[in-house]
Amino acid sequence: VRGMIATAPIPAGALLIHTPGNLVLPISGDACQHVQAIINEIRLGDQSKWQPYFEFDGTAGSHVPTQWDRSNGPGRAMNELQGLPPAGDTHRHVDWYQRACNEGKDLSDIEERAFLMFLTRAADIGLVPMYDLMNHHNGKINTRDGDGGLKVIASVDIPTGTPIYNTYARAGMESTVDVFNTYGFVDDFPQLFRWSTDDLVRLSEEGKDHARRRYGMVNSEANTEPAQRPHFEPNTHHYEVLVVSPTLAALAPTKQLVQILGNGQRTLEEWEMLIRSHHANLRFSHAMVLHDSAKAILDGLPTTIEEDEVILPDEKRRLAKARRAGRVDLNKADAIRAIEFRLAFKKALWMSVEVAEGGVFLEDREL
Repeated sequence: VRGMIATAPIPAGALLIHTPGNLVLPISGDACQHVQAIINEIRLGDQSKWQPYFEFDGTAGSHVPTQWDRSNGPGRAMNELQGLPPAGDTHRHVDWYQRACNEGKDLSDIEERAFLMFLTRAADIGLVPMYDLMNHHNGKINTRDGDGGLKVIASVDIPTGTPIYNTYARAGMESTVDVFNTYGFVDDFPQLFRWSTDDLVRLSEEGKDHARRRYGMVNSEANTEPAQRPHFEPNTHHYEVLVVSPTLAALAPTKQLVQILGNGQRTLEEWEMLIRSHHANLRFSHAMVLHDSAKAILDGLPTTIEEDEVILPDEKRRLAKARRAGRVDLNKADAIRAIEFRLAFKKALWMSVEVAEGGVFLEDREL
């Protein structure tokens, strides 16, 4: 179990963590070399100054998608995604490492442990003791880095009893799909779901400005000003929906809209105002393209949201019963995580449909 919580009021600007540089297991060279450095230190055992850190590390107790069973083809957890992203991509991290760093060979126990530590714990500068104890929350983040992760500083006043949060996915660069695929949990709100289709890929390849045409102001005089451009710059060329709450979402968000993720907080009222303004500049035709894609995906899935809401608690009860009987069933636990994720994804798709049908967008004839 990881996490930090304020045991007393913490003022904004307070230094929360300072990890001396000589306690950081640094990144030197590429990812292959960094994982190898971790392997070397683990093999040193008590001779490594990082041994207490390795003993405290809980990576071995986690089970992220890159570890899901595929011994006889796609296992149950992979199938439970029902084809939704990251289906087909769950093992890309370990597949890359085996191919690029391990001559295609299966990983030993030590190699797998070191690789998973690198994947799920490493900061930009390496493995940073204490820094990696903080949990992730892009909506309630209340810290910022100093000196490249060696220092953690409170970005807002933090009341007693409040969790202390970092981010694993800053400024919309990684989506909720990416967070789940790497760390194995479903983002709390705000969630940024991303998907694509063959047609969208083709359109993006044919015209580099395809995604920018979603917005009505893209060719306006205002958009020629450098300060205005982020307001009309798509976050990605993929289909995206930013889900802020169970009743509030933004279709095809811009970079400006998602810049806050992992960098600060917004109130629900602030989100409502910004999303209303964003949708007023989003072309109705593009909102409906996203609507049609989301609805087509939902219509093609083998279970509905309502069915999943019955399946999920039933599966959790069965897992709890097995654990009380002393049985360990990692495949069932993995399957439950996959069901949790697909349910969140389906709800985001359904919100895309509802927002597109009920929102106020820029009519193409207004341009």
